[in-house]
Amino acid sequence: MFDIPWARLLLTAVLWSAWCVVHSLLNSEGLLGRTRIIRSSFSSHYRLIYNLIAVASLVLVSRITPRDHETVLCAWNGLWDVPQFLLWGLAAYMFYQSFKLMGFLSFLGFKTGSVPLRPGDQAPGLVTSGIYGIIRHPQFTAGLILLWTRDLTDTGLVINAVLSTYLVVGARIEEYRLLARYGAEYARYMREVPAFIPRPPFRHRVR
Repeated sequence: MFDIPWARLLLTAVLWSAWCVVHSLLNSEGLLGRTRIIRSSFSSHYRLIYNLIAVASLVLVSRITPRDHETVLCAWNGLWDVPQFLLWGLAAYMFYQSFKLMGFLSFLGFKTGSVPLRPGDQAPGLVTSGIYGIIRHPQFTAGLILLWTRDLTDTGLVINAVLSTYLVVGARIEEYRLLARYGAEYARYMREVPAFIPRPPFRHRVR
């Protein structure tokens, strides 16, 4: 069935797009967040369960993605190993610095009270220090780096395109939420700090 390349690649795009849609709908600020589930006793463990579902479904989609007859487009071999490792290090640094500020255990859902704010809740202060003083979306950027610094096949290219679009759109949606929450403060932050490409450290930092 999948001897025809476009059929295999089309199914790959559909599978990974479906994962992105379901992942968004299950987000507490998505469709599920508009129900009463997030306000129930279930809410204290929601983040952990959400992450477990995300990982399990990601593994499932990866396993059922058709990879027969896929073509290798490029590989990080030889001297290309050096920039690959450097970029991996940069991605790890971005993850570490962002998790250090937001709390890694809270992100995973092992700390109660880590459910995202709902309308009417009091928002914490906007974080613009550390890594967030030079880039607005370090986790999204790190994800993009990891996607595009692996050996690439035609199947992988489709997956990368879908997930990259998901990350960029997700970052924009998150900015709309933050603009609604912080208003002019976040608008100024957006003007002074780039979204995905870190600004030079010698530039004036956001106060």
